[in-house]
Amino acid sequence: MLILIDPSNYEFHRHDLDNMYRLRHKVFFEKLKWDVTSNHGMEKDEYDEKHATYIIYKDERGIVRGCIRLIEMINPCMFDGPFRFLLPNLENFKKVGCWEQSRLAVDHNFDENYTPQMVSHVTASISAAYAHFSLELKNVKMCLVVSFPAFKKLYSRYGYSGEPVVERNFNGNQLLVTSYVFSWQSYEKLLAQLGYDFTKPLLSYVKPIYAYTQEDNNEERRAAG
Repeated sequence: MLILIDPSNYEFHRHDLDNMYRLRHKVFFEKLKWDVTSNHGMEKDEYDEKHATYIIYKDERGIVRGCIRLIEMINPCMFDGPFRFLLPNLENFKKVGCWEQSRLAVDHNFDENYTPQMVSHVTASISAAYAHFSLELKNVKMCLVVSFPAFKKLYSRYGYSGEPVVERNFNGNQLLVTSYVFSWQSYEKLLAQLGYDFTKPLLSYVKPIYAYTQEDNNEERRAAG
């Protein structure tokens, strides 16, 4: 199951979000040993649950196996903070339709129900969900991603078409900022690869419950005369 979480339904998905942070802890803090903040086994930073949208992959047992974080760059994002040195012309990207992608994580803790072969399926599913988000829900014009050169093939394998924006050497490593977009062709190819059932929604999204306020009550009274 693929779940779309945005600021309107954070609290509805509290359990899913906490499990996502636990997965990020396993991937970024334990496995990759990145310099990230992790408390009580959950990796979370100052950009989470403010303007962020998340896509989460849950398996049949309800275990979070993959995730990605998306922030429209008109809002504060990592390019305003730790990645600021990578994008000196940041103001050119602070516009509607330009998004930052970060915290792409896929579970590598395998068991009899979750095998290494599932990693590709989870990654392709998240990519298809993000393509759906980009093309059908939000009209994403570009998505900026910070990665290493070795990741270019990985992204292209899952439908991302990228153009380099900047390359920097940081602590002996080459970092790339790449502008990615999805095409309808790559999106449809991903759906075919996944054997997508078009009778079912690709992304599960829970709309927030409408809050009836006193102002609404006053409006109804005025309308009624």
